[in-house]
Amino acid sequence: MQGHQGDPPEGSSKNSRRDRTPIETPNFFEVKLPDLREKLGWTQANVGQFFGVSKITAHRWEKHGDGETETRKAVLRLVAECVEASSAQDGEVGKLLLNMGVVRAVTAALHRSPRAREGALYEPLGWRGVFGARERLGWTQAEFARFLGATHSVPAVWESPESWENGNDPLGHALRAAILGLDLSSDPNLPDYREPKSGWDDLKTKGLQAFYDEVLELRIGSPR
Repeated sequence: MQGHQGDPPEGSSKNSRRDRTPIETPNFFEVKLPDLREKLGWTQANVGQFFGVSKITAHRWEKHGDGETETRKAVLRLVAECVEASSAQDGEVGKLLLNMGVVRAVTAALHRSPRAREGALYEPLGWRGVFGARERLGWTQAEFARFLGATHSVPAVWESPESWENGNDPLGHALRAAILGLDLSSDPNLPDYREPKSGWDDLKTKGLQAFYDEVLELRIGSPR
């Protein structure tokens, strides 16, 4: 999924058009990925394994920046921060992250709860899961899309039962990790609950990267 699919409908106001523009983080794939991959001891095939894509796809990301969505960039920046903050050797961190995969790595970094270690992490979210996470936050589909670096119309696809028929999953691994992270961190039944009506209202205008950076900073600063 690319972050700039389509244009606002004709007749949209300038403010509406601005509101629907995805939040963008700086380029990462071509600039930072080769060095990060070397530090982790990963091959391009390992990058593909982590994200659940082919080696050829990972090669295109690094060579041309193809497929550089906001959610994937946010994950890689999160990984880079984890490497810098860890007292373990870089190669050890790389092996651990590779074994975890993107969904478990993100949820482990953002939220430490029993639910985050359950097998449910490996099951499709389904349209109810996507809708439930957004509804708990109290965000519109346009706000949800902008936070995740997608165009305003995409959440309607995610929340459509037809999109999940016959085993289809319209979410990539990085998007699924982000939505699971939001779901876990906004659940009042879990210990690391974040009050949606205060902190979330401010955070939704800053984007996914700000969410990852903020929670990771809290993790690093907290007693182990």
